[in-house]
Amino acid sequence: MMNKFTKILENLVVFVATIVVLFLLATVILPRFNYNLIVVKSGSMEPTIKTGSIAISKKQPKYQKGDIITFATASKEIVTHRVTQVIKNGGNIEYKTKGDANNANDLFLVENNRVIGRTIFAMPYFGYLIVFLRSKIGVIILILLPAGYFIWREILKIRKEIKKMKASKQG
Repeated sequence: MMNKFTKILENLVVFVATIVVLFLLATVILPRFNYNLIVVKSGSMEPTIKTGSIAISKKQPKYQKGDIITFATASKEIVTHRVTQVIKNGGNIEYKTKGDANNANDLFLVENNRVIGRTIFAMPYFGYLIVFLRSKIGVIILILLPAGYFIWREILKIRKEIKKMKASKQG
């Protein structure tokens, strides 16, 4: 029973450690190479990108019709929509965008300097995990689970040593 519990706990710690490493890779290393990790919070791009997906985008010099881009609106909201039209306005480039699930184009144009990047990869539902890991309870679990595991292992070692000591005194 104890051995089975320890094995389950070990597997859980390895799983959490893997998630932490992937999370750190995505949030720390990717931006250094002009990649960004975005959690998709609405269904406007379904079925192409599902709510709760993580999307990885990469900054490009320009974007074309059909590209899925992530951008910051004037109110600083992060949105991921498809380019429906590229508008050259003098030396500036603007994009008309639309969510795949929406009936109409967005009511605003997106200036090129507001674009974070073109979506190159999306993974369904992993965004929920990222949101959880960024929450207080997620951070607590990320700290307590491995700490609890190591404390448990030490307790088992101490108990084993105590049993050995008792056995040697009796023998």
